[in-house]
Amino acid sequence: MNAISKNSRVLKSAFTAISAISIISSLSIFSAGCSKEKQKNSESESSAPVIRQLPAKSNDHYWYAFKNDSFIQVESPKKAPYQSDSPWTECTRIADSDTGLDGNGYFLVNRLGALVFEKKDTPTLIEDRMFLSKSTISNLIFSEDTPYFTLSKNIRFNKSLDEFKESEDSEFMNRPYLMRIDTKSRLLLPCVTYADLGIERGKEISGSYFDGRNWISLIRLIDNSQIDEHMENSSVEYKKWHSNMSYASLTAAHTEDKLSVELTDSASYSSSYRPIVFENAPESLRNLLRYLPDSFGFSVVYRDAGGGSPKFFYRLGNGDSSDGSAISNGNWTCAVFEDGTTYFSGAIDGRGLINDGKTVAFRLPKLPINFLYTNFCISGDYLVIGWEESDEKEFFKIKRSGFLTVNMAKLFYSE
Repeated sequence: MNAISKNSRVLKSAFTAISAISIISSLSIFSAGCSKEKQKNSESESSAPVIRQLPAKSNDHYWYAFKNDSFIQVESPKKAPYQSDSPWTECTRIADSDTGLDGNGYFLVNRLGALVFEKKDTPTLIEDRMFLSKSTISNLIFSEDTPYFTLSKNIRFNKSLDEFKESEDSEFMNRPYLMRIDTKSRLLLPCVTYADLGIERGKEISGSYFDGRNWISLIRLIDNSQIDEHMENSSVEYKKWHSNMSYASLTAAHTEDKLSVELTDSASYSSSYRPIVFENAPESLRNLLRYLPDSFGFSVVYRDAGGGSPKFFYRLGNGDSSDGSAISNGNWTCAVFEDGTTYFSGAIDGRGLINDGKTVAFRLPKLPINFLYTNFCISGDYLVIGWEESDEKEFFKIKRSGFLTVNMAKLFYSE
């Protein structure tokens, strides 16, 4: 597999708090023709879905962009307002997403908060400038049907880290790490702090993985940003931790019996996010993408809706390749690649099977150069997917960002 390239910005959305891993790069446009190549399965070539191209303008989809700590509807990404060029960890952009077991869609928006799509295309914004204005948001996970996320400071780009070098120990250690999204009160509530995890002044959590019960976190020295996270070194340590009570009961108050925390090693951490060959992916995902030609290489960030951290699957190819993300909730499975090619099978919640449960495919409107699609969720009838524009010369900087809503009920049930 190739190293991360300028074209692999999906990685930055899905792996924000997880160490960078090798993935297949190079953006590709799928075509109906290439799906007629020899397949591993025994189905006939004619069964491959025809990819439907959505037009740039239509009443079944609408564009939104971030502006002035909120979002506005725009005619197209090209007409979206500019933001200041900032590294992807420090700017307003969609950092993570998932669909909850409640059927609602959730977006984490860096520096801003959470967008909750309650089975409609216009979301509710839950924000908290005090906690989010100087931290990077990531790790959207669920425990007991409740969404959580983490806050950290990037040791390479975050300028506010200099302030913490001179701050009091209590100020440094009492800042929150794990936050809960409370959809009833419309608040973001601190649950776990650096003090709870026993992380001393001068250290920062650089990545975490949640398997449904345990977290495994990588901690670095702030002043040693060049150390390789996989090296056994006094500047790097790994901790495994979990709550001793229901996560919903956690508050920012520190108690000795709040968490169970123990040291672990780099092998435990790296195994959590190690890429898995696609042949070992869940059956629903393998069936969804079975029409892709053998020559096509790809990597997919896969989530069980309303679950823990994602898993990462890849397939090597000798031709074109692309990166994407996928979610499955039992009723449906959906995958979206960075060029907007979308595969769906199953039924939208509360509606009948689409195409008798066979895979359908469509391509979202083509984006301008240096733009690509990122994280997505499904909420009710709507597919909602993030988009962003990177700087042509400094690919890690983001210029504009937002999201697109697509009414799949209009696409598939009104025909």
